[in-house]
Amino acid sequence: MRIMLVTETFAPAADPGAEAARHITDALITAGHEVLVFTTGPGSDSYRGARVERTRTLFSVTSVRRSAAAFSPDVAQFLTPRAMGAATMRALDGTGIPLVVLDPTPLHPRTGKVLASSAAAARVLSTTGIQARVWRAGVRTDEHHPGLRSADLHDRWAKVGRPEGPLTVVGYVGPVGQPTTKVVRRLGRIAALDGVRLVVLGCGPGTPALKQAGAKIVGEACGLELARSIASLDLLVQPRKQDTGLAAVRKALASDVPVVAFGTGAAAEVITDGRNGLLVGKTSGSGGLIDAVARLAGDRALRGRLAAHGRESVAERTWADAIDELVGYYESCA
Repeated sequence: MRIMLVTETFAPAADPGAEAARHITDALITAGHEVLVFTTGPGSDSYRGARVERTRTLFSVTSVRRSAAAFSPDVAQFLTPRAMGAATMRALDGTGIPLVVLDPTPLHPRTGKVLASSAAAARVLSTTGIQARVWRAGVRTDEHHPGLRSADLHDRWAKVGRPEGPLTVVGYVGPVGQPTTKVVRRLGRIAALDGVRLVVLGCGPGTPALKQAGAKIVGEACGLELARSIASLDLLVQPRKQDTGLAAVRKALASDVPVVAFGTGAAAEVITDGRNGLLVGKTSGSGGLIDAVARLAGDRALRGRLAAHGRESVAERTWADAIDELVGYYESCA
């Protein structure tokens, strides 16, 4: 098939959106499909033989339609569309090109087949009247695996050699909001736990408060640096009650790193409580999350048992499988 892939960011950018777009593009090309990537930002005009068209500051409906007409796609796939994606949807309206939209916001044009990257994301969309089919991404087990664990990095974070003994390294991957948000307050309480070193792989206005609480602020990481950092954790925490994304959780599990999360969000779709992580009940609140982190941080044997089932719990969902399913959606609307 010929697929026009519309994404807000793409390589060489290394944010989560660009990473997901790269994985999907790689898998589509490997499966023998032709891809045109339509994106923003600087970078090459080609990727693995696929043409990459990059919009500039002035968005032109005419240029979008001209590019689409020249490529003649069977379908246009939108990945987590925001401003550029919404504008491109409107530009393609009336062209007859079938649209498949992954994780839109309620403000976007309600057109085409809508997919959600988790059941939790689908539930959120349903509250706004948007019905979405669930499509789950794959995981690159060749890029995220226990072999990337760095003893040196872990020991530095754990402060091995201190008189009281090493700390348990608890990681968080994601943006850091204002210090007054519940998520940052939860992370601050985790950073203050005895025997724990919180490592934050992200940035935002709340990082100074977390640093003051004792957290190690690594900042945004990507590629091999992110993979090695995740693999070097003792456990990962997902502090959002209604999280809809699963990328960081999947990467941790693929690296045999157990996860603590609320059972009310997307994490519950890949975590089985007591098998590859710990889930906190919806009535437990912040205290329940903190208690679960403290419990796992203080029980090395339990961490080992949970870690032993991490990789197997996500390894079966490869990107090849995910793309086969995605192409099935394309074929149903092309």
